[in-house]
Amino acid sequence: MAMHGDLSPEARIRAGKTVEIATIFADNAEVIVAALPGVPEGHVLVAVVDDDHHFTGMHHVEQTALAERVPELEHPGGWAMVFSPGSTVEDVRRRAGEMGDIARQRAAAIDRITARRNAR
Repeated sequence: MAMHGDLSPEARIRAGKTVEIATIFADNAEVIVAALPGVPEGHVLVAVVDDDHHFTGMHHVEQTALAERVPELEHPGGWAMVFSPGSTVEDVRRRAGEMGDIARQRAAAIDRITARRNAR
């Protein structure tokens, strides 16, 4: 079975950090949801955590500008999550949990593949 993607040590580190970052988003679920009523029509709320694991705030971003703005907000090395008005605390925590689960699976896959390659 071929796996495509980045299997570098940097990718493994990023996956491990993402597991930790997901907890920060979940821990700030109430703050995120409290900001949603102020989001203008046609916009979403983008919550950001920096590479030092600090919740650095939230930004109203036009839906049509997401592809450009999210990478800018994440730079350098941060994480962003996008929330629509109407999201609940449970929604935020569920999505953060899913983010952590996916990152955990990614880290485990990198570890397995790396171990297999090193065993040859």
